[in-house]
Amino acid sequence: MSAELKSHIEKSGFSTIGCFDPAKLEIRPEVREMCAADKCHEFGKNWMCPPACGSLEKYQTLLKRYHTGYLFQTVAEMEDAFDYPGIEEGSRTHQQRLNDLVKHISHTEQDILLLGAGACKLCEPCTYPNAPCRNPKRAIPSMEATGLVVYDVCELANIPYYHGPNTIAYCSCALE
Repeated sequence: MSAELKSHIEKSGFSTIGCFDPAKLEIRPEVREMCAADKCHEFGKNWMCPPACGSLEKYQTLLKRYHTGYLFQTVAEMEDAFDYPGIEEGSRTHQQRLNDLVKHISHTEQDILLLGAGACKLCEPCTYPNAPCRNPKRAIPSMEATGLVVYDVCELANIPYYHGPNTIAYCSCALE
């Protein structure tokens, strides 16, 4: 399936794609501690964010099931480092590409784990904690929610995390 998954990722329009060995992924508790600081304002408010998304132990066990990983990015250009509309547009573009990828792979029987960039935004507002997730088959936890340092995964995939001045890279990955 690796060639097929890579093809689906390419068709979704991501800027860069790299392959890595999921066995080398390192889950770090300090990433969850950053989540708990709630700088993104999603901690305890989203099914795909901590604490609702599950324990780090759950992800440690889950990640061991996979043999191939793909990291993919949307690299957005900005007018300057304070171009908030450009940052938001890059995020929306990445999320749309990720949603397209979900559609491409939803018809396969393959066990694929997708990890996104930032909090799941499928449903706004999220139903957490008052009702079950409306889209559990399409909802995607972030790489950070699983305890991964995005920069480290970029290094494993031989993809730069930083693409130069006035750029921002949104990173997601697929494991199979």
